[in-house]
Amino acid sequence: MPYCPNCRTEYRLGFTRCSDCDAALVESLPDAEPEAGTNTAIELVELATFPDEPEAEMIRELLEDNGITGVLRNDMGAGIAPAGLDITLLVDRQDEERARALYQEYFAGDEAAEAAEQADDDPRTKEETP
Repeated sequence: MPYCPNCRTEYRLGFTRCSDCDAALVESLPDAEPEAGTNTAIELVELATFPDEPEAEMIRELLEDNGITGVLRNDMGAGIAPAGLDITLLVDRQDEERARALYQEYFAGDEAAEAAEQADDDPRTKEETP
C-alpha cells in the first residue's frame, strides 16, 4: 500500500500523490523517529526508601498495576539486596506526581484503618446502648 511521507495517510494501490499535501506517495513509511533534539531519556527520581525488599516490591507492584514503572535499587546496585540494606524505589520524573499520590493514598488507608481501630478500642468514643 502506498503512503504519504508527510501526513502518513495510507492510500489504495494506483494512487501516486497525496490528495491533501500533493506529495509523491512511497511504498512504506520509515519507523517514527523522535525529532532532533528531543530528549528520550528517562530521568529516575526517588519515590521512597524501604527497610526491606518485600515492602518495596509491594509498592512497586501497586505502581505497575496503575501503569507506572518502578525500579528498585539498593546500595549494592540492582538485584537482591542483603539484609540490612535499604531499598530505594525510583520512578520516571514524568510519573512522579501520580506515583506520590498513589503511595500516599496507600499509606493513608493504613493510617485511617488504625485510627478507626483505636477509636473502637477507646471507651470514651463508644456509645452506650440502653
